[in-house]
Amino acid sequence: MLRRIIIVGLIAPRLAGAQSIAPTLEKQILAARDTVWRAWFANDTVVLHRFLPAAAAAAEGSGTTRWTDRPAILNGARQFASSGQRLEAVDFANTHISLSGDVAVVTANYRLVMRGPNGVDTSRGRATEVFVRNGNSWVNPFWHLAAGQAALARDIPLPDTLGANFPIADTNTVVGTAADYDALLGFWEFRFQVRNPDGSFGPSFPGHWSFEKKPGGMLIEDRWRDDDPGAPMGVSTYTYREFDPERKVWRMLGTNARGGEFALGLTWSDEHNRYAIQHYGDAIMRIRYFAFEPNHFLWRADRTTDGGRTWLRDAWTMEAWRIGK
Repeated sequence: MLRRIIIVGLIAPRLAGAQSIAPTLEKQILAARDTVWRAWFANDTVVLHRFLPAAAAAAEGSGTTRWTDRPAILNGARQFASSGQRLEAVDFANTHISLSGDVAVVTANYRLVMRGPNGVDTSRGRATEVFVRNGNSWVNPFWHLAAGQAALARDIPLPDTLGANFPIADTNTVVGTAADYDALLGFWEFRFQVRNPDGSFGPSFPGHWSFEKKPGGMLIEDRWRDDDPGAPMGVSTYTYREFDPERKVWRMLGTNARGGEFALGLTWSDEHNRYAIQHYGDAIMRIRYFAFEPNHFLWRADRTTDGGRTWLRDAWTMEAWRIGK
């Protein structure tokens, strides 16, 4: 019974934006998802018929997959309603939406808590769901749940899942100042996390970062390295920022002590953020420094490999704390 509940009842989002998605559109998709969940647990067949098309299907498992069609989905809702169980909580982490035209693929890690005659039961897993725009609404023709397959969670405490989220064409008109990085001068420790192309997260890791403005005030050297007791301190990523007083932007050059290509870019500012566009081979990163406090800031970067048509949001994320001036 519990496996059937997991298959049918949990539809979880996870943002992996194949194209930029407006906040209002994101809310519509997540509202449709929420409606389907609650309709299934309430055995609301009127709502389920409206949101689940006749060809709807659901699948469970990794490796060996078990499939169910709409009649089986509706039957599962009826059985849940008569089982004496009720939904107590459903939580989602690492929400990601991949949008392409009128189709949205929504993925997430989930935690499902149900209370029944024998007490409370908690299940976790990974969910993938498809939504299709149908007029002014979104229908839900497919989902897949892999119980116990929850990936690592997002470890950096960001305020949302929207990514750095600014147009790279901004570099044609934006400006900065020679004081843009003054608040970051000094020494920092950080925690950094990478997001995989499938939207899952890797383990976070610690490191140290320093910013030094050279005499003259127009050149900054920063050194970024993950903590590795087996490597000399000089084995770092070095980034040089030089301010162009005519163009009023910083020109960037990144390199690594282990070799490789230069990573070229531009960086600028507004009242609350620092922005950067940087090229890493065939990839472009759009980067935002934000949530500045005297001894703390957040950092996030989106990645594209097709010139900005699609983005992996929060491909790199970081939280930094000052440890010295």
